[in-house]
Amino acid sequence: KLEWDNPAQKDMLEVMRTGVPSISVLPKQIFGVPIKGILTPIFENGIVVGVVACAYSLEQEIKIKESISQLDQHLLESQKNVQDITNEANGLSSDIINIRDVSELVQSQIDKAFTLVKSIQGIASRSNILALNASIEAARAGDAGRGFDVVAKEMGKFAQANADSAREINDSLKDIITAVNRLNTAMDAANNRASNQAQMTQHVNDSLTYIKAFVSDIVKFVG
Repeated sequence: KLEWDNPAQKDMLEVMRTGVPSISVLPKQIFGVPIKGILTPIFENGIVVGVVACAYSLEQEIKIKESISQLDQHLLESQKNVQDITNEANGLSSDIINIRDVSELVQSQIDKAFTLVKSIQGIASRSNILALNASIEAARAGDAGRGFDVVAKEMGKFAQANADSAREINDSLKDIITAVNRLNTAMDAANNRASNQAQMTQHVNDSLTYIKAFVSDIVKFVG
């Protein structure tokens, strides 16, 4: 006997009373698992004489929905993390370009320094020649040129010191140029790696977007 007070039978009685098919979901508390039921009235001479009931458990379906929902959330977080990595890689590439600009500025200043060093070397060379000529003239002057010869020798020493300093500066600048070139090579390699990383993470992000869309379709289908 069907009773209105029984939640599992109430829907059947309602279908028999109205003659209207019904699809309903019964909570887990009634049968121990959530149930989806389809109730179809049976007519005889226009009168409802019974109900065909078809019911199936929603437990696995709910678990699938929960798993897919969690998967969707993890994909969303992964997509965000990949995008962050892409942004960081692009930012690193931009920073490397800025450093390269500074390196080129240093290179320009070094070129100017080389020009100045060559000028100093030229002056030192001419000063040394003048000092040598002055020494020769002082020697020709004999005793009268001794004082002038001392000045000429000191002038020659000063010119030589300038030439030595210019040579040391020139060597240091060459070492700096070598270091800058190595830095540029390292920056080019780092920039290439950053660009490759950005491209690869973008590919991963595209794949995650595709998977996420696929999961969303499954959610709609299961729902």
